[in-house]
Amino acid sequence: MSEAQEKRERTLRRLHAKRRTPRYRSLLAHWAGRMLRPPARAKPAPIPTPGKDQVAIGLAGHASALIRYRNLRVLCDPMLSDWRGAVRREVRAGFATSELADTDLILLSNQDPDHLDPKTLSRLPRSATVIVPPFTARLLSPFGFARVIELGADQSVEHRRVDISAVAVRHGSDKAPGLGYVLRGDGPSVFFCGNSGYFDGFAAIGRRFHPDIALLPISGYSPISFRETHMSPLDALYAFEDLRSKIMIPIRYGSFALSYERLNDPKRWLTELVAERDLEDYVVPIANGESRIFVRPDNAKPRFAMPVQESVEVDLNSEPHTLG
Repeated sequence: MSEAQEKRERTLRRLHAKRRTPRYRSLLAHWAGRMLRPPARAKPAPIPTPGKDQVAIGLAGHASALIRYRNLRVLCDPMLSDWRGAVRREVRAGFATSELADTDLILLSNQDPDHLDPKTLSRLPRSATVIVPPFTARLLSPFGFARVIELGADQSVEHRRVDISAVAVRHGSDKAPGLGYVLRGDGPSVFFCGNSGYFDGFAAIGRRFHPDIALLPISGYSPISFRETHMSPLDALYAFEDLRSKIMIPIRYGSFALSYERLNDPKRWLTELVAERDLEDYVVPIANGESRIFVRPDNAKPRFAMPVQESVEVDLNSEPHTLG
């Protein structure tokens, strides 16, 4: 690890130690209180069709995302069930069933049941290709997908003129490693990270790919030991800077209470950090069930306050942002 990276990680430890995180006194009590209450309803909207040099991204809550290029529909970590074991979902998934029917490619980032959900996988078209981390293909055997591909870190495959590169993240174990994925197609490139702790690998991904858009998780940071394999909003902003991306889309928050920080804390903390650091033009929250189209004109300033059916312009020639 470089001296600069060690300094960043020391800074993150110090800043986390200073913050008092709103916590549940008992997760068991919270889960028990949720069991008899159905999840709140989401309002799914159709994922718009991207044009040339565009990509559409829609979120369904937790880490579930649909990345749509003109010639490919990619479903990431599909978790549309109301339960994760004994933990009940707080808000229903925001994808309509019709959005699943034309899925071409499924990306699974790790073996955790809130990322690899058998009930959701059983609803997806058998014709889809599935890309998974090492030692994971065996878990997909019961579903009869057309093709299941295990990729190791730094391996890649092309599918319908979109390049999918697997990259290492800090999550999982030697026998069940997690992965992130960089997608490069006809439109802005996208980095999808279902789960990871903050580490120097993000800088390596940034140097190699500098993806235009980064989908980064922002929950699972309390107790503090959970940060070994999860990121807080602050961790995610540092990872975003390391990745040299233009846009960050926060994911994996607001659906399941799986750690001790209160369910609304990741979103609230991220909002505070974005305002403090003047990052409103770079961090683009997408609500459960909503989507955006991202395009890359040559000379345009980023604009993000747009309705779902309109484009969000991404300036690929701008200088990288800094946290200050």
